[in-house]
Amino acid sequence: MGSIDTKLLIAQSFIELVEQEGLQKVSVSNIVERSQRNRKTFYYHFSDRSKLIQWIFRYGMAEELKKRVSEDELVYPRNDAGDLARLPYYTFIKEGVRSINADAFFEALDACFRSKKKYYAEVLSETSIDSLSEYLFQLYVPALRNDIEFILSNRFLNEANQQFLAEFYTGAFITYFKRRICGKLADDERALSDMGPFSNIIHSSIASEINAQQRERML
Repeated sequence: MGSIDTKLLIAQSFIELVEQEGLQKVSVSNIVERSQRNRKTFYYHFSDRSKLIQWIFRYGMAEELKKRVSEDELVYPRNDAGDLARLPYYTFIKEGVRSINADAFFEALDACFRSKKKYYAEVLSETSIDSLSEYLFQLYVPALRNDIEFILSNRFLNEANQQFLAEFYTGAFITYFKRRICGKLADDERALSDMGPFSNIIHSSIASEINAQQRERML
């Protein structure tokens, strides 16, 4: 069995346990017993349970992104090592000179969460420092910072303001998805079902705020 197959086996065993028992009741011992692998094998692939949770998200998200966008529109991490470095986690799709369309990214995120809704409802409810929610925040703030730099396109906005925008809007979409997935969302209902014409609201809002700020600077 290859490395990726072993990881997928461990991941599926963990997902099943979380869905059956709840996240807090699942230990590494439970995972190795369900997967019929030993602790050495688990720790060879994952340093702890939180790294397993992160990998499950990244692998599932990469699969959903690849279904929706071309290779040249995929964004890969700059700082990850190992197989995570080969898993896209974001998109960069330009629309015009200073516009970005993030529809495909949010559709992929929606599909990723809904594909294992019961599991994600559990892991997204966790609030510890190494929770999935915190990981998502740390992962996507830099991605939005890069988008903000593109939207600025040589216009000036100080670093503190750029960081604020990135953190504010990242927190907004993570909180939205978290509430939807952890709430009373029907099995066949999309988390984005109510967005309608506002599917690109994060990036259109960022662009609108930046444009308004730039106009004020010119007055």
